[in-house]
Amino acid sequence: MSETVFLTAAIAVAKPRLQAYLRAPVKPASGWPEQQWAGISEACRDELPAAIEECDRWLEGDYATVFGELAQDDELMFRFDEDSGSLAIDFSCRVDFRLPTLVWAFTVLRGIAEFMAEGDHGIVTVTADWNEDRIVMRLTPEHTAFLDRNGDVRARAEAGDREIDIRSAACDGYEAGSAAETIDWLADD
Repeated sequence: MSETVFLTAAIAVAKPRLQAYLRAPVKPASGWPEQQWAGISEACRDELPAAIEECDRWLEGDYATVFGELAQDDELMFRFDEDSGSLAIDFSCRVDFRLPTLVWAFTVLRGIAEFMAEGDHGIVTVTADWNEDRIVMRLTPEHTAFLDRNGDVRARAEAGDREIDIRSAACDGYEAGSAAETIDWLADD
């Protein structure tokens, strides 16, 4: 029986840096030290090395290709407002492998931090229908960090406020088009 993972991301990033990210080869999950994955699931810590390895087998190509494949199945909302540099992403997918899918979802968005500059920031939230906890990862230039459910209460609240602002700007300024059209426009421009 497969289950569902839901990902939302709100990222403030200028168009040239977003384009560079989309054109870049996907960095494998194993490209981050294992301890940086610890915040994804404390309960499954022993399974993490195998999940990272499985995730890496699923990834190939550049980030635009990964998002393009999601867009083919209409599981992706990808909106970008060029004037404000606001990117909003939502997708859901059915999964057969819980932990590797969580690692995969964060890996796909984690790579953008390497292209961010001062003032850029973002938040990625993943929920799964087998678990009520929201896993939250903050993105800043050259840095990603999972926010602790209990210890980062203030940071999680601030991230939630920023997420609302970015999503509003991305959706308000967005010119209607499919996710695939938006990705192609950004990757080919």
